[in-house]
Amino acid sequence: MVFNVDFRFAPNDVIEAVTGEICDGPIEGVAAIPAPNCILLSFHESYARYAVRYWLSNLAADDATDSILRTRVYFVLKRARIPLSIPAHALFLTEESKEREASKAGEERQRRMEALGRVEFFDELAEEDRARLAAGLREAPFTRGEVMTRQGDEAHWLYLVLAGEALVTVMGEGGLERPVARLGPGDLFGEMSLMTGAPRAATVVAVTDVECCRLDKAVFKDVLKDRPELAERAAEILARRTMGLEAARHELDEEAKRHHLESVKTDLLGRIRGFFGLGDDLGATRS
Repeated sequence: MVFNVDFRFAPNDVIEAVTGEICDGPIEGVAAIPAPNCILLSFHESYARYAVRYWLSNLAADDATDSILRTRVYFVLKRARIPLSIPAHALFLTEESKEREASKAGEERQRRMEALGRVEFFDELAEEDRARLAAGLREAPFTRGEVMTRQGDEAHWLYLVLAGEALVTVMGEGGLERPVARLGPGDLFGEMSLMTGAPRAATVVAVTDVECCRLDKAVFKDVLKDRPELAERAAEILARRTMGLEAARHELDEEAKRHHLESVKTDLLGRIRGFFGLGDDLGATRS
């Protein structure tokens, strides 16, 4: 399959984004060996043409498999903020007023603020702080079947689900993958990686098309510097969730979880301070 991207975007960035997606786990109908790849085919008047090359595991399902790959490429490029090109001579006859554009942007910010306010991680933030986070969120859509994050990966951001459904699984001690949760609108995942830099503790796969936003470390750090008390609350929430994952992996009972909760919280608070390069007064309440 081929697709076009204009010259504003470096070929290495396009190839890296697409290759990372199509090689990250199995895709129905695509052979694992030889591995799929993405190449730069040619240059044109205003765009570069790329190709995704892959080998079918079922020759009778060529159209269906092509559709899956095209959908994956569309979504991964959208997450990477690399739009597919349009013809250089395209003429847009519809213009939106600045007022209309501002109105749409304001509605989207409000939607994101409301979503942030419904989750435990951010529900105690002042409206102005949620507005700062909402302004820094990046659109990050996924299509059905995509791996949204993989256990063991390093990624210093979290995702906020706005629409759709995803499945959370963990790899147990015996190498057996087990489902532990389903995510839907208003749910977060990746908090531990954002707050401490730890590798992903679970794998998350899109069950449906998922509309979500990504919050990066730099955006969160700006708010954390002004609201140091948030670190202690984050440590408490993360400690509870950590014990939940540990219980799923090691079948811990409630008494064992309670015994370790406080020590886990103390350890996490120290890791948060270190990861964000902030002082020991981080946990103090702001006057």
